[in-house]
Amino acid sequence: MISHIGFQSIPVEDQDRALDFYRDVLGFAVQTDAAYEDDWRWIFLTLPGARTRLHFARAGEITVKDKPVLCLVCDDVDAAVATWREADVTIVNDPQDAPWQPNIRWATIRDSEDNLIFVESKAGA
Repeated sequence: MISHIGFQSIPVEDQDRALDFYRDVLGFAVQTDAAYEDDWRWIFLTLPGARTRLHFARAGEITVKDKPVLCLVCDDVDAAVATWREADVTIVNDPQDAPWQPNIRWATIRDSEDNLIFVESKAGA
């Protein structure tokens, strides 16, 4: 029986730029940052208490067109978006109520590599 997802790969062009975004803006921690090939590193990121890791893959190896590469859950999406806006993060959709599920607020942002990220929280958090 499957117990959890080990990692999710997301496409990136520039690993250092992506690392700065995910670590410094979104709060991920670096679990692994090791040499892999001459011009690429094997990078895994984690969140406190989470078992699933993020992995940076070469943008050409994964194709995602205007679909979220990641769905994050936070305590308060409105507050998170306000913080990210101050950090010049691209906000694609401002926080709004989810018509598909009561008591959920959501927004979408772009990461440093132009990937779409879906973020949600419980309404009234």
